[in-house]
Amino acid sequence: MPLVALCLLLAAALPAWAQQTPNDLEVLKKYAGIWAVDCRAPAGPRLVVDVQSLTLQADGRQLRTTAPLSAFSYFGKQPPPAGFDVALLGEGQPTGLSLLAMKDRTGPYLTVDADKPLRKQFGDKALAGKFRPCP
Repeated sequence: MPLVALCLLLAAALPAWAQQTPNDLEVLKKYAGIWAVDCRAPAGPRLVVDVQSLTLQADGRQLRTTAPLSAFSYFGKQPPPAGFDVALLGEGQPTGLSLLAMKDRTGPYLTVDADKPLRKQFGDKALAGKFRPCP
C-alpha cells in the first residue's frame, strides 16, 4: 500500500515540475536564498526562493507556492520598470506569489507584486520594500 501512495504523490507533483524549463531552473538558482528588507531583524518579513517553491513569511504567517516559473515578459508589450530582470511566479493557496527581480546601484533585490488577497493576508507593511539577499 505505501508504494501506491508514493506513486500517487509523485504523479501529483509531476505536473508542476514538468512545467519548469531549464531556463526557469537557471533563473531560480540565480535568485535562490533568503531575502529580507532588513536581514538583521529575525522577526521581519522574509522571502525564500528555491527551485521547488517561493515562500513568504511574515508575522507568523506563511505562504508557500508550487514550483515557480520565471517570466521575462511579465509586463507584456509595456516597457518594464528600470532595473527589471525577471518575474518569479508561483501558485499558492489562497493566492499566488509574484516576485519582481530588480537591480539598482546597490545590487539585486526582490519586490512583491501583491494582489488584493495577498495584501489582505499579510498587510501592506509586510509586502513593502526592497528585499535584499541575506548572508
